[in-house]
Amino acid sequence: MVRVNWTNRTLEHSNLTYSSIDKLSMSNIPLGSNRFWTHLVMAYAFTFWTCYIWKREYHIVATMRLHFLASERHHPDQFTVLVRNVPPDTDESVSELVEHFFLVNHPDYYLTHKVIYDAKELSSLVAKKKKNQNWLDYYQLKYSRSKSVRPTKKRLTLYLQNGFLGLCGNKVDAMDFYTTEIEKLSKEVSFG
Repeated sequence: MVRVNWTNRTLEHSNLTYSSIDKLSMSNIPLGSNRFWTHLVMAYAFTFWTCYIWKREYHIVATMRLHFLASERHHPDQFTVLVRNVPPDTDESVSELVEHFFLVNHPDYYLTHKVIYDAKELSSLVAKKKKNQNWLDYYQLKYSRSKSVRPTKKRLTLYLQNGFLGLCGNKVDAMDFYTTEIEKLSKEVSFG
C-alpha cells in the first residue's frame, strides 16, 4: 500500500505544503482514483487474516487446556454449580430442597451440596451480642468487687415521655438488662 501511495503525484501537483512522509499516506491519492480499491481490499484482507490467526490461536489454547484437564486429577471445583434464589418452602429447608431437586433431576451426576447464606444481618447481630456480653461482664465484675449495691443503668429510649429525647431514662438493673438482651439476641441469631 505504501508503494501505491508513493507512486502517485497528487501532492506534487497541489498547492499544499507537505513532507515526504505525507507521500506515504492516502492523501497522495486523488479523489475517485481506482487506487482506493487497494486500500479497501487490503483492509478486508488484514481483517480476515487477523480473525484467522485468532481462531487458530484459540484452537491451540483450547486444545492445550483440554489436555491439561484430562491429565489432571478431578477436583470438586471443576464440577461446581452455583444455585441462587431458591424459593422458600414451609415443608423443607433450603438444603433439603436443593438435595431433592438434584437427586430427582440429575441422580447420576449429583454428589453433594453446601448451602451458603448471606450473613450480613447475622454478623451485625453477633457483634451486638458480643458488645452486650462485654457490658454484662463489666457489670458482673463491678458487682463482684462490691456486693453492697447492684449496678444500674439508664434505659435510653428516643420517646419523649421517658425524659428529654431519651437522655433521662428509667433506671434498670444492669445485669438483668444485659442478660435479657443477650438472650433475645441469641434467639435471633439461632433463627437467623
